[in-house]
Amino acid sequence: MLAKKGYTVRPPSSPDYVADIYRKEKPLAFYTRQDAILANPFAKVEEKHLERLMNIAKTTAISCGICTEKPYQEENAKEGENGVVRIKQHNGVVLSCKHHPLLGYVLSTYREDTAHGGIPVQRQYFYNKEAAFEDFALRSGLVDARKLFNETELAILHSGLVKLRTVDSDLDREGLDAVAALIGRIEEIVPELAGKGAGIVARFQRLEHLMERGR
Repeated sequence: MLAKKGYTVRPPSSPDYVADIYRKEKPLAFYTRQDAILANPFAKVEEKHLERLMNIAKTTAISCGICTEKPYQEENAKEGENGVVRIKQHNGVVLSCKHHPLLGYVLSTYREDTAHGGIPVQRQYFYNKEAAFEDFALRSGLVDARKLFNETELAILHSGLVKLRTVDSDLDREGLDAVAALIGRIEEIVPELAGKGAGIVARFQRLEHLMERGR
């Protein structure tokens, strides 16, 4: 998106920056480690360029699913140093977040090392609220991971259920409806699987045909 607007990104010219932003081969601004766009202090930079860069950053953040709304209620959260807010804590695992001017709310989960003063260890960062809360629930033990399926496992179950419903003929109407309901539930969780049933069935049939020829 930056290139379409006439901007280019280059490696940082200083350890204080993450990247340099150029326009027409001239350094226009710098993206700092504090998540801010800083105008080049040694050049005359029009305000419209900074506003345009800010708008591009925010539009990109929203399109990537980055959390832009406050993911906690004030009365249930504790703000610590450097603006880091502790949202939840359970079983030695903490869910926290920090607001960044460009990236919205960056969330993280981590374990507290009680043997060393409760310092954060094994920290993982998230830009998506749902992913952060799910990770916290799993890491803290609020949800038993053994009772959950990941997307790969759901895809395997989906393909098997589609084959069961469309190829096998041993099920009665009640069984077919139950299988259809399960397929629908999986497709709600993984929308990318919707509409792939026909292709899956075709692959199953080709595989079975090859197996029959090899016997």
